[in-house]
Amino acid sequence: MLIVIPGALPAPSVAAELARRLPQQAPTLHAWLQAGAGRAEPFDVREQGCTPYEAWLLQQAGYASQEGLPWGAGLGPLLAAGAAAPGGADPGTASAAEPVWLGELVHLALGTDQAMLLDPSDMDLRAGEAAALYETALPLFEGTGFAAQPLGPQRWRLHLPEGLRPATASPRAVASGSLEGWWQHDAATRPWRRLLNEIQMAWHEHPVNEARAARGVAPVNGVWLYGGASPWPRRAAAAAQVLAELEAPHRAGDWAAWLDALAALDATRLKPLAGRGGIPPGRTELLLLGDDRLARLSLEPRTGLLSWLPARKHDWNAWWSRPV
Repeated sequence: MLIVIPGALPAPSVAAELARRLPQQAPTLHAWLQAGAGRAEPFDVREQGCTPYEAWLLQQAGYASQEGLPWGAGLGPLLAAGAAAPGGADPGTASAAEPVWLGELVHLALGTDQAMLLDPSDMDLRAGEAAALYETALPLFEGTGFAAQPLGPQRWRLHLPEGLRPATASPRAVASGSLEGWWQHDAATRPWRRLLNEIQMAWHEHPVNEARAARGVAPVNGVWLYGGASPWPRRAAAAAQVLAELEAPHRAGDWAAWLDALAALDATRLKPLAGRGGIPPGRTELLLLGDDRLARLSLEPRTGLLSWLPARKHDWNAWWSRPV
């Protein structure tokens, strides 16, 4: 059994304090951490162009890195092909070798000293709003070499001019932090920046954004370009339980809410899986994910006479709350 928990590894600045409170908040998980042999791995979001969870999804789908592109480029065909069966090609792709680019409808928060991208999960973009914004933006694509088609309320499929392959990152990878270093200012991407600027001006004070302001949500004022890999024959993902309760408070940095979510996850999702001795009766793998690292934990059932002997307790805090 594989259990994947996005958001399980907190930010280093708070990890030590949360580790101290974890035994009381999550006694089942604490017992598992003590019982298993864990190993942590660093994850460079800037190099990979995606979050650790997105990287795992790509791995599960059988993605292999493509020359000259970050790992997160695979999110283009992966997210665009929601209707395709495993092993099939993206039904919206004109050519099986054509790169698949995405445009996420986002809010760019511009401060006095930095710009930030709002977490895409907080956009609350409705289908009618998305349709109106697309209708306004569509004429701006004429004669640019770019094209767009909606894939859903918050996402477009983009077609770029021949030969343009910018290195990009997913909106989740860049959200909630400074965009410094993520912007591309080279000459090759100037046409995209020019088109994006025209879209932003067309959406400024758009009726959709005025209505969004009235209901207290951020305006849509940008399109974040990412993806760029070519489709591949996807494989059926291995069976796994993804427990996502910690992901939202982790992304928000709301550690009080994170502790509450952890307690609920432990009581309702993990405890029912525990057998005698507090760990699952069968071999279990845990994949714990954070922003800049991931950890794998192996739990082996103790059978026969071993089940009656005291189990060795591992120093889980050596990897859970400390840099790797």
